[in-house]
Amino acid sequence: MKTDESGQGQMDRLLRRLERERRARAQAETLLEERSRQLYLANHELALLASALEQRVEERTQELVAERERAVALARQDQLTGLANRRNFNDFLSVACSRVWARSGRVSVFLVDVDDFKHINDAHGHEAGDAALTEVARRLSCLSHNGLAARLGGDEFAVVCIDLATEEQEKALAKSIVETLKQPYAFGARSLSIAVSVGHASLPDHANSSAELMRHADMALFASKKAGRATATAFNDDLRDEAEERRLLELELVLALDRGEIVPWYQPIVEGAGRTPKGVEVLARWNHPLRGVVLPSLFLPLAEERKLLGAMFISLFRQACREIGPLISAGKLSYLSVNASPSQFRAGGFAALIQLLLQETGFPPKALVVEITEDVIMTDLTRATREIDELTRLGVRIALDDFGTGYSNIASLSRLPIQWLKLDRSLIARIGDGHVEQAIVRAVLDMARALHIDVVAEGIETERQAEWLISAGCRRHQGYLYGRPTPFDALRDFLSSHAIKHASTG
Repeated sequence: MKTDESGQGQMDRLLRRLERERRARAQAETLLEERSRQLYLANHELALLASALEQRVEERTQELVAERERAVALARQDQLTGLANRRNFNDFLSVACSRVWARSGRVSVFLVDVDDFKHINDAHGHEAGDAALTEVARRLSCLSHNGLAARLGGDEFAVVCIDLATEEQEKALAKSIVETLKQPYAFGARSLSIAVSVGHASLPDHANSSAELMRHADMALFASKKAGRATATAFNDDLRDEAEERRLLELELVLALDRGEIVPWYQPIVEGAGRTPKGVEVLARWNHPLRGVVLPSLFLPLAEERKLLGAMFISLFRQACREIGPLISAGKLSYLSVNASPSQFRAGGFAALIQLLLQETGFPPKALVVEITEDVIMTDLTRATREIDELTRLGVRIALDDFGTGYSNIASLSRLPIQWLKLDRSLIARIGDGHVEQAIVRAVLDMARALHIDVVAEGIETERQAEWLISAGCRRHQGYLYGRPTPFDALRDFLSSHAIKHASTG
């Protein structure tokens, strides 16, 4: 019996062990299946994530490419008008010129400058100015044919064309640009007009490179600006010669300052019925060793471009003070009148410079008159008022020059410590032609008297003009009738002869 019980016990133990192993295997299989399912799901999710990541990488790559293309486009495009910018234009022109040399043909460049653009901004606001530039761009785009229209900056535009076979076609397009842009455009409820100047040149007719082509087109544009509004000019040999002459004159002008060739000449200002010389205005002249006396209309614009006006003013001021100072001390003159350079006055510190020069030369401040044009004053009235106040504190008198050609008003004048108004010669030239000019001059004289301001009439050339001005109450005169600008020695002789004449008639 014990043997049977023992065998049964072993069997039971084996059965229990087998059951445990079965359950363990089942559990293992279940766990393995669960882990396999989880691994499958994980792999599936990873595959989806990888696919999404790959798609996002591709999308982002496309976005970056598009952004780069937009950045490149913006770098080559004018933001306001949408035209090509200067860099884009120069690249296009360079390629076009290279192709012409390789395959023959012509490249024509048209430089377009909006006339008196500042007036549009001042009169109608910057929004109107932006609208004008946008309209110019739109119309130029329609005229550029197979070429390219560009905004080079500010109110400067350019068009390059590669399909104009003849100079006649080039001139026709230039005329078309002027006429097309001249047509009025709508800005709000207003109708505004644009006038442009155009200069054009072509390769290989007028240039051997893109840089030379641009220079020659710019020379033609300069000629158009000189000729007046709404004008187109083609480059020619005369412009080439003129440009070379101008370049030579610029180089000589720099040397002229160092050599003391820029000297003061003087024009007398007379007072009273006896036409007594009381003062002189300083006018610059260039004693060129080969050209003779060069007038300021030729060299002052060059001096301004080369930023030489400041040095020129100082040199003329010093010499004039040395020459006229003794005449004032001797009672032969009462004052010296000098013209303030617009760029120098706008730069600031002008009163401080005058103070320094007066101290250096010993010239009496009360004998100095500084002439300032009204457009310079009205452009920045606050700064001008500050400078004029400082000059007045020094004892210097202020004259408003070229009065009648700008846009100053009585309210502005009443706030400025101005002692003189100098009537522009254009008003004086017409006072004998009609009642309108006479009425204007009489009104100015009445206004000046009310504001306790003296008036000097410039540009008097005839006895009729002088007599009318005296009858109207203006007794301070300047012009060829009384004396042309002369060097110092001639001025001294003029004053001596006048003194002798006055003594003999007295």
